[in-house]
Amino acid sequence: MKAEKREQMEKMRAYKKVREQNKKTTLISLSILATGMVLTTLEIDLLGIDIGYYFMWAGVFVFFVVSIQGLFAAGSLRKQR
Repeated sequence: MKAEKREQMEKMRAYKKVREQNKKTTLISLSILATGMVLTTLEIDLLGIDIGYYFMWAGVFVFFVVSIQGLFAAGSLRKQR
């Protein structure tokens, strides 16, 4: 029983670690998205390229990856119960 409880506690710690990391990464992703929106709204170009568009896509991609990672972490925690 103790070994099982210890394993459950370790998985819970790993889940919490992933969740904290995801919170930080989500903030970074949202800041990238905001930067992209500002650059697109103000129509700022760099060497004739709309860099705001690429910032927005990068932010969406990072946000998507973080969301999927959170779902996998929650799913692995749920499997053990």
